[in-house]
Amino acid sequence: MSRVDSASAKAGPVRIAVVGMSLSVTCGVRDHAGLLAHALEREDVSCTSHWLARDETSFGGSRSEIAAWTSRLTAELAAERPDAILLHYSVFSYSHKGVPVFVRPLMAALRASGIPVVAVLHEIAYPWMYGGWRGGVWAVTQRALLVEVMRTSASAIVTADFRAGWLASRPWLPKRRVLVAPVFSNLPPPLAAPAGERGGPVVGLFGYSYQGAAVSLALDALGDLRSRGVDAQLRLLGAPGPSSSAGEAWLAGARARGLLDALSFSGALPAQDLSDALAACDVLLFADTAGPSSRKGTLAGSLASGAPLVAIDGPHTWSELARRDAARVVSPTPAAIADALADLLADDGARRALGARGRAFAEAEMGIERTTEAVIALVGEAGRGQPPLPLGSRSATVEP
Repeated sequence: MSRVDSASAKAGPVRIAVVGMSLSVTCGVRDHAGLLAHALEREDVSCTSHWLARDETSFGGSRSEIAAWTSRLTAELAAERPDAILLHYSVFSYSHKGVPVFVRPLMAALRASGIPVVAVLHEIAYPWMYGGWRGGVWAVTQRALLVEVMRTSASAIVTADFRAGWLASRPWLPKRRVLVAPVFSNLPPPLAAPAGERGGPVVGLFGYSYQGAAVSLALDALGDLRSRGVDAQLRLLGAPGPSSSAGEAWLAGARARGLLDALSFSGALPAQDLSDALAACDVLLFADTAGPSSRKGTLAGSLASGAPLVAIDGPHTWSELARRDAARVVSPTPAAIADALADLLADDGARRALGARGRAFAEAEMGIERTTEAVIALVGEAGRGQPPLPLGSRSATVEP
């Protein structure tokens, strides 16, 4: 018997409708949803997908596209009558130019169905004091519409405990039971690393297109490392590639520092090739200014690759990562990063040991089972009609 509530199991498999939207072909949230659905199926939970891959870019076209999809979704939910809806929410996917104008129609349709909603909150609101006036508009409007999301949801899952704390501390949000399940890697396990000559040591960076990516810091560290006689290469792994705005920013920074010959891009890769490329690097660098947190799929993928990881410290650094020595977490300075990279590149044994600890940490703390268990627990509670527990109580969160 699965871990689903036994009363539900007697009536057959629990049925979940998976609902979400994507803005592009490459979408980590959609990949996350698909892998989670497969994991739930292995636990005798039946999942159907109701996912919109948005094609329209104009406001009018997007509104018509989403209205038609919402109408289909309403009919599908009425016909299927699943036990619960699993809503994957990443706010920009429900927005036009960052303003979440398409949240309310979907929430109204979900509430009208009468089916309990469990929300997986991937990205919930833009931070304050970031991104100028445009960022201010995003921050205000996305918080306003988050009220609709929480009002519609019976409970929610977040991928970091600081996110659960943030939700609990907002007096204007409806209080819901929230569980914490660190994000898991969307990549398959790596195969044997590719053989062949490749020149100097390779430092890989997965997640270079994030707005918080520390471009100058990483490139200054690379310059420092090379000035010490370490002929290292920095390889930016995965999408979007050199012709993107993010890629152009890295190229401009490398050009200004005389490091163009030390920078390369893999470009978009199939999942297995990307996993293999991560594993093939001598060292990986996690260069998000917020720090390595449990909500980052790029962190999960980097650790799961088995390659040793150096991460820059930040306000949202996951303390367990450093405490368990699963990654080398260093001060956000070029010298500290270069020191850590140089030490690891000079010591094969230290690299292997750190990589093994990182992989074990990813398997134990960032595995898909954590999210599967959280979904099953919340769906079971919603089906039994239990009232939501108050946020902030020990029983309302699962510590990562």
